[in-house]
Amino acid sequence: MAQTKLKTFGKRKLSVFELIVMVLLIAYCVAVVALLVWGFMASFRTDQSVAQRPWAMFEDLTIDNYLEVFDNFKTFKYVDGGTRTVYFEEMFLNSLLYAGGGALMQTLCTAIVAYLTAKYDNLCSKIVHYTVIVTLSLPIVGNLASMLQISKALGLFDNIVGSWIMKFGFNNIYYLIFYAFFKKVPWEYAESTFLDGGNHYTVFFRIMLPLAMPLIATVFLLNFIQYWNDFETPYMFLPNHTTAGIMLYMSIIGGGGSWSGPSPIPLTPQLAAAFMVFLPIFVLFLVFRNKIMGNLSEGGIKG
Repeated sequence: MAQTKLKTFGKRKLSVFELIVMVLLIAYCVAVVALLVWGFMASFRTDQSVAQRPWAMFEDLTIDNYLEVFDNFKTFKYVDGGTRTVYFEEMFLNSLLYAGGGALMQTLCTAIVAYLTAKYDNLCSKIVHYTVIVTLSLPIVGNLASMLQISKALGLFDNIVGSWIMKFGFNNIYYLIFYAFFKKVPWEYAESTFLDGGNHYTVFFRIMLPLAMPLIATVFLLNFIQYWNDFETPYMFLPNHTTAGIMLYMSIIGGGGSWSGPSPIPLTPQLAAAFMVFLPIFVLFLVFRNKIMGNLSEGGIKG
């Protein structure tokens, strides 16, 4: 029966609308891949060579642009009344700390709050749940000035650990995914634990958390990618901890801020820096793409 339906579906003719959409999507994919390939090859060429022969992708190949990223892509930071030069390696480390710590804090906080609201039916849980839904539906604008003032008052400004604390929240779309997951987990697991002498902490840390670990890992990866690509937040809240994203932003606009490298920056070194920042995210997605797509679409416990 399943094979017959599959063959019937395979013989179905595409409508005009479906054909147009398919052609547009194929054209879009080809354009994106072609642009990435061209940019990657251009990052190994000189700026003059690209300007004179932009489509000669395999001419004048060199690794000097990537070496220039380590030497000339630099900013400065204030230390003890003076300044110190920050090179690409330290910016890369700052990106790892900012993205990794922030993603971990937000993912764990979201999972814990979603579990509490899904499994403990009381007034407080209902208030938190519907508050998240309402705030996700309403756009919040104009709060940057107040966030800056509060972060400075609490000692969180220009502090990597402070940026992690600011990410410790649950008001995001992943709350709904965690909520749906925990809602479908049978409470009989908890009742069995209570009979064996366990408590609510035992239920969460030894039963619920291991069950949700694949989903937690997936959400962590998505948050990590989001914060890795973020340059606006660290640019405002971490002025002395330049990330790789801020470095790319400064190189594109031709300097400014704490930039201390050459200005203006040629195109091909910019491309080399962009691909060096892009590579970790690309590798992460390739390695975990099946888990990312599968765990987010899973509504309950596998198996």
